[in-house]
Amino acid sequence: MQPTDSFWSGVGESVGTSPGWLIVGVVLVIGVLFIWAKYVSPSHERIKMRELDIRQQEADNDAERIKANAALAENMRGLRESNDSIARQFSAQTAGIEESKARSREMGGKVDRIDATTQHTDTLVEDIHRHIIGAEGTD
Repeated sequence: MQPTDSFWSGVGESVGTSPGWLIVGVVLVIGVLFIWAKYVSPSHERIKMRELDIRQQEADNDAERIKANAALAENMRGLRESNDSIARQFSAQTAGIEESKARSREMGGKVDRIDATTQHTDTLVEDIHRHIIGAEGTD
């Protein structure tokens, strides 16, 4: 809708009869509105868009951090299971070593008894040999 010629002539007469401070005030208001519409309002929109982008990036980072923490927790669970398995194997091997030590001690005791029996038998054979042969040193 276009303003008519009479509208513009009425505006011209109003401006012509208005005091100067009113015209300067209207021009200043129009200038401020123009500057606000041209520069301030779009910059607010850019700031809002930037804030939204930052929030979206933070949300993406949080999602990645959650995924990484979940993967880390899964790895830690695997390590814990592996450590538990190694601990069970170590316990079984330690028990086997202790059993082997006990058998070795038992065998050592048997060897000591065999040695003592052998020494005793050797002494008896020497005694018998001396009594039968009668002389010492006649080998």
